[in-house]
Amino acid sequence: MRPSYSAARHHLEEAYRLLPGDDELSVKSRQALSILIDAMLTQEFSTDGESAKVIEFPRRVRSGTG
Repeated sequence: MRPSYSAARHHLEEAYRLLPGDDELSVKSRQALSILIDAMLTQEFSTDGESAKVIEFPRRVRSGTG
């Protein structure tokens, strides 16, 4: 089973949103969540061996008239 980084990131962002306070625990929790969110984004959009496959389309040959 492959991990769902986008789903994990979504939940981490929701947790971040739910901690709006200025108290020490809320601030430190948001800092930690921010690091985790960045890690999820990095993994979600990395291309570790899964690069896109480029499909070459046939080129049209233009005639001299036109």
